[in-house]
Amino acid sequence: MTLRYNSPAVQLSLLALTLLLTTAVRRLLNSFLMHEPPNNINLTYDSYLPTSIISCVAGFAGIFLANLAGIRSILLFYSFTSILYLSSIVVVYQYNHYTFHTVCNILNSAGYDISRVATLVVVLAYPSERWKARALATFLILEYFAMTMGNIIAITDHSSENSRLHSAIAALCLACLSPFVAVAIAPTHDVVRNNGVYLIARKTTLRDEITETIRLFKNKYMLLLLPYMFCYPFLFGVAYIPFPNIEAIVLYDVGRLIVVFTSQMLDVQWASRRTRGLMALLVTSIFCTVSSILTIVMRRAHMDLSGIQPSWGETEILAYVMDIALSEYGALMYATYFFAGVASSSVEFYGFWVMGTLTNDLKASARFVGTFHSVMSIGGLAGIELVTEIPHHYTTSNTLTYVAFGMSLISFMVLFVVVTSITDTNDWTLGRMRNSSAPDTLSSPDGSSETVAVIAEVKYQHHNNV
Repeated sequence: MTLRYNSPAVQLSLLALTLLLTTAVRRLLNSFLMHEPPNNINLTYDSYLPTSIISCVAGFAGIFLANLAGIRSILLFYSFTSILYLSSIVVVYQYNHYTFHTVCNILNSAGYDISRVATLVVVLAYPSERWKARALATFLILEYFAMTMGNIIAITDHSSENSRLHSAIAALCLACLSPFVAVAIAPTHDVVRNNGVYLIARKTTLRDEITETIRLFKNKYMLLLLPYMFCYPFLFGVAYIPFPNIEAIVLYDVGRLIVVFTSQMLDVQWASRRTRGLMALLVTSIFCTVSSILTIVMRRAHMDLSGIQPSWGETEILAYVMDIALSEYGALMYATYFFAGVASSSVEFYGFWVMGTLTNDLKASARFVGTFHSVMSIGGLAGIELVTEIPHHYTTSNTLTYVAFGMSLISFMVLFVVVTSITDTNDWTLGRMRNSSAPDTLSSPDGSSETVAVIAEVKYQHHNNV
C-alpha cells in the first residue's frame, strides 16, 4: 500500500490517533478519575435522559457540521472539548468545584457524538471495498476496548487522591496533543484512494443540506432502514438488562468484539458483495434472536420474590433479584450478557456497513450516518423510558419485550429488501440504485471495483474544485 499524505491509510491513522488521545483516554480513565463505579445498568443505550437527548440531537447536528464545517473542523472542536473536560477534572481535584465540570461534560458529550458521526462517515468512505468492514470494526473496537479496560481499572482501583490528580494531569497533557494531530487531517476532497479514485465531496450550503436531509426521508431505502435503526435499540432498552458485577460487564464487552469475525465475512472476497451481505444479515439476525430469547428466558426464570419488602425502592428490589439470579441462574445470566454484547455491536456494525455500500458521496453518507446514530439513540431512549415508568419493572411480565422482539424481527425482514439491492460496484447514489452490476467497470489493484462513470464524475468534480 502506497502511503501518501492524502492517502486513506494516512488519514485514517491520523483520525485513529486523534481518537486515542480523546475518546480512548476519556473512556479509559473517566470512572477511575471521578470515583465512579462502572455503569451497571445499560451500557449500550444510556438511561440518563440528558445524555440520551444530547446524543439524539448531536446525530442530526453532525450531518450539517460534517457537510458544512468539514471533518477536520469537527475533530478540532472535539479535541478542545476533551481538553476542557479533562481540565475540569483537575479543577475538581484542586478546588472541589463541580459547576465547570458539569458544563464541560455536556460540551464533551456533544462533541463526542458529533465527532462519532464524522468518524464513521470517513471510515465508511475512505477504505476500498476490501477493507471497509475491517476499518469500521477497528474503530468500533478501539472504543469498546477502552471502555472495558476503564471499567476494570475502576473496579480494581485502590489509588490515592494524589495519584488520581497526577493521572488527570497526564491525561490532560495527552489530550493537549490531539489538536495538533487533528489539524493535520486533510480535507476530504483531497483524499485519493490507491486505485486513483477521488471521493465525491460536493460543495453544499445550509439551505441545500436542509433540503437534502428532508428529502432523505422520502427515499425508499432510508424508509426501509429506519425500522432497523430503531427496533433493536428499542428492544434492548425494553428488556432492561442490569449488570450485577464486573464479570458481567467484561463478558458483555468481549461479546462486542465479535464484530471482528463479522468484518472478515464481509471483507474476504469469497463471494459477491450481495451474497456476503445476505450471509452477514443472517448471522446478525441469529445473534439478535439468541440474545432476545436468552433475555426472555432469564426474565421468566422462577424466583422466590417473597423476600421483597413493600418499603423497598427500585435499587433494593434490583439488588435482591440480581442476588437470586446469580446464585440460581449464574450461567444463564452470563450467557445473556455475552450475547447481548454480540447482538448490540453486530446490529450497529452491520447497519453502518450497509450504508457504506450505498454511495461514494460523502455528503450523502453523512446524512445516512447521522440519521442512523440519532434514530438508534431515540430507539434506546424510548425503550428505557417506557419500561422505567412501570413500577418494579424487572419483576413484571415480558409483554413489552415480546412486542419489541417481534418489531426487531420485522425490521430484519425489511432490511433484506435493501441488502438484495447491493451490487459489486460503487456507483450508487441515494436516489438511484441498480440491481445489477454496471457493465462498464474497472478493477482496482486491491480487488475492489469502481465504475467508469463514477471515476470520471469524481475526477471532473475534483479538478473543477467542486
